[in-house]
Amino acid sequence: MLDADMDLSPSPSPISSPIYDCIDSGKNHIGIVEILVVLAVAAMFILHILGSSRRRSSHGGIHALVMGVSTLSYPLVSFTIGRMRTSDWYLDDFPVWAVFMLLLLGSTDNLTVCHLNDIDNWKSIYVNHLFKGFLVVYVVVNITMLQNHHFRYLHSILAILFVGVLKWYQRIAAMRMVSKSYLCKNMKVIAEYMKHKDNQLRSFDPVTMEGYKYMVAGEKYCTKRRTGRMPWYHEDGSTSKVTTVEQIWQCTGNLLLHERGMLLKDVCLSMALSKMLNRRFAGFMLSEAKLPKTHDFVFKGLLAGDKPHQRAFRVIEEELVFVHDLYYTRYSYLYQKGRYLALCLPIIMFGLCSWLTYLIVRDRSKDDPILSDLTIFITVVLAFLELYQLYLYVASGWFKVALIRSYVTTSFLQRRGCFHEMILGLLLRLQAFRPWKNRLGQYCVIQELGHKSRASNCLHYATLRLVDKAKNKKGCKKSVKLSENVKKAIVETLLGSNGHLTNGVTSLKKNGVHGHLSWACDGGIAAEGSVTRTILVWHIATTLCEHQLDTQAKKQDVVRTASTLSQYCLQLLAFAPHLLPDHISISESILDEVIEKAGEVIEGAKTMKDKCEKLRAFGTHIGPHADEAMLVIAQGARLASYLLEHVQEMRSRWKVLSDFWAEMMLYISPSDDARAHLETLARGGEFITHLWALLTHAGVLNRVPTGPNDVV
Repeated sequence: MLDADMDLSPSPSPISSPIYDCIDSGKNHIGIVEILVVLAVAAMFILHILGSSRRRSSHGGIHALVMGVSTLSYPLVSFTIGRMRTSDWYLDDFPVWAVFMLLLLGSTDNLTVCHLNDIDNWKSIYVNHLFKGFLVVYVVVNITMLQNHHFRYLHSILAILFVGVLKWYQRIAAMRMVSKSYLCKNMKVIAEYMKHKDNQLRSFDPVTMEGYKYMVAGEKYCTKRRTGRMPWYHEDGSTSKVTTVEQIWQCTGNLLLHERGMLLKDVCLSMALSKMLNRRFAGFMLSEAKLPKTHDFVFKGLLAGDKPHQRAFRVIEEELVFVHDLYYTRYSYLYQKGRYLALCLPIIMFGLCSWLTYLIVRDRSKDDPILSDLTIFITVVLAFLELYQLYLYVASGWFKVALIRSYVTTSFLQRRGCFHEMILGLLLRLQAFRPWKNRLGQYCVIQELGHKSRASNCLHYATLRLVDKAKNKKGCKKSVKLSENVKKAIVETLLGSNGHLTNGVTSLKKNGVHGHLSWACDGGIAAEGSVTRTILVWHIATTLCEHQLDTQAKKQDVVRTASTLSQYCLQLLAFAPHLLPDHISISESILDEVIEKAGEVIEGAKTMKDKCEKLRAFGTHIGPHADEAMLVIAQGARLASYLLEHVQEMRSRWKVLSDFWAEMMLYISPSDDARAHLETLARGGEFITHLWALLTHAGVLNRVPTGPNDVV
């Protein structure tokens, strides 16, 4: 009877039971943590893959994604570890996940900061890391002690956590090294070194690098003695503990001979030049700028040979990689403070992750395999990323310079057939990513007239003005590959100028049209906005002349060179005016006015052909009393008409344009705003920065004749 009553009575619903509610609540809690951990895995992948490639791309989306992930990593880690800490359910996977979350905060990838301004906030980042570290320790202790639970992976987790703390310290130390106070101390040492009399008065040869004691390494030994004597020189004039360019060029080891050896020597030269350039970022004067040896280093050394443009830009590209890495990665710290630790820590971390993976696979839970699979996936990802970062460093110029320095200063490594020499040779053959994007941004005013971005304007208001409102100039961004012809044209112009830069006048004289076209370069050298007006006049003329060509003619090298440089200058004017000589507000004002007036001139024109025809017609009847923007448009149209009507031979016409733009690129490159170029390096870099660095090493710091070798 009792059994019958029990059968008739309704069975209790498991959902209504408090125990089942607690179980379901705990599973939901764990499920949220799992989702957050998966997001952290995706974030780590983004920081590794995109973070290491951002200096080779100027795409705004990539940089915004890296910055966003880097910024959101802190709240993501805090929230996830907080969920673990407050959970009523504790799993053996929690400590693994917690340590992994801590490693997300800059312990695996080599990226230190996204923006230059972030460097000064290294103390706040330090405090943030400490707080997150305490939370992770709490999670581990909560499981192993407070819960009276035997945690099977305690030793491996603690070892990984310890290595992660060391890597985290490397990041903080790398940021501190480029903070203002610390960096200025280092740059002051190099500035004093370059002012030493032996660097000023010694005989020199820019081909063999004799007399060029540019410092490759060893500045930490250069501290002034109480006697006032600099310690980097012995009585016989040789350097002590300092490796110089001259010393590397004098090495006769097998690895530094022939063409391959020359490439390795140039990597060391790039390192030395980066130290020279860093003085400008720190605000120090270049004491060697006016010396003949500085001028000859570029004009008779770096630009010597059959194809000078190839070597010169290869050296400058690698140099700017060193500059970028110093400020935005931890490579500089690994190179200067712990070269061997840099190799050991990733290898140890890989071994620990492999060991932990083995333990988890061995004890894989059959009750809930999803959790175990997620933990295994995390440890495998972490091991792979450690190997990836290890390869990036070993293949980098930093590691190559360290190996070459050891090779030059250690005689037994230079023995032919030596096993150590073979190992060094193999390591030096590893290839890293290309130094930079090797592309030039392109912007054509006439083509983009009338284009407005409604989506960008909507986003401007939707984000409460966080995103800039689109202007008329914000057309479609595009880029083209930087061709050898463009490099060659600029180098030939630089060699012909001998360091005396003009705003296109020299090219007009060389081509015999200065008497007719000098007005097109005469915006007033001291007048505000003169460079901006000159660029706009010649850009309009170049565009109108190009429109008259057929498809086949547009493919000629001289046409492509002139068109590429013309649109690149406009791209700088529209999107990076802080890199140009005129004040940014003046440049933007002139450009916006010209775009607005040009839009009125071509009103109703839909095709490029109609726009060009209206602009050319406008140049024939504009009066001399028109406003400034209208005069710029009219001068561009008149310049195009003169070239089309009076320079009949097509190649001669485009030779005038090509030579002008090559000279203009050099003219606008010198700048005292070193910080603007440094900030640009983190966003993919600009070709004008390469020219700025090249001119700096030639002692050409401005647009007026300086130094004994300048030609007036």
